[in-house]
Amino acid sequence: MMYNQKLVAAIKSNGKILREFGESVYVPFGTEYSILLKNLHDRRVVARVYIDGVDVTAGGLVIGARKEIDFERSLANGSMDKGNKFKFIERSGSVEEHRGIKLEDGLVRVEYEFEHVYPKVTSFTTTHTTGPWYDNNPLRGVTHFGTACGSATSVAGGSTMNYSVDSIPRSATKSKSKGKARSVNSNEEVYTASVQCSAPANETGVTVNGSKSEQKFTMSDWFPTESETHTIVLNLFGETEDNKVIREPITTKTKQECTSCGRKEKASASFCSKCGTALEVFA
Repeated sequence: MMYNQKLVAAIKSNGKILREFGESVYVPFGTEYSILLKNLHDRRVVARVYIDGVDVTAGGLVIGARKEIDFERSLANGSMDKGNKFKFIERSGSVEEHRGIKLEDGLVRVEYEFEHVYPKVTSFTTTHTTGPWYDNNPLRGVTHFGTACGSATSVAGGSTMNYSVDSIPRSATKSKSKGKARSVNSNEEVYTASVQCSAPANETGVTVNGSKSEQKFTMSDWFPTESETHTIVLNLFGETEDNKVIREPITTKTKQECTSCGRKEKASASFCSKCGTALEVFA
């Protein structure tokens, strides 16, 4: 799993986390996959996911503090109720001829900003010698925040609307759409969505529409985020550097085989215990 600034990102297949080799993840062609995003911060985060250079989050996913989501389908079609799963295929000659070759092919790029928390103001005093009281008020024109539940009484909002998504039990909530209440099923999670980029290229694979997904999302209100943007990039490959096609997903539990002597080592091993060959591949 890739970790940066209290956000974890990983590629999953069949419910299992795939191993990274540097920024590279080896995925068999024809595999459907999802993107695990885990927020380790005590504040919400807005994450935008780009696959092959395309924003598939319709502006972003809002992940609650210390929550995670398993993002398995694109929101680019605007549907909050269903869509197609992510599927990784070979960028064959016919595919290249029809859609062309793009710089970001094979890249999963996650850009994210954490929620900005304003300082709380519980009380203040002002002095003045002339004019109305607000002439010399040091907080005139500043948003005032109360202390109840640690939330703001008012927030200076922008014109940008975030979609948000917390991972919460669906059996405990109802969501509203166009003024109508909609009940939700149990055994699922609700993910909320919000309000674009580029990066190096993969030579062999692209993500296309897979099978039907009924993963559901709901909208959330706008909230301010910090100005600093963080990034995690994962590069999907269906072949190794020596042109060997990946047949099975390489998970974090998959035993490693030494390329020199063939000895099997546990997934966490860095070197072969028999001959000393490095097991970690820097692709």
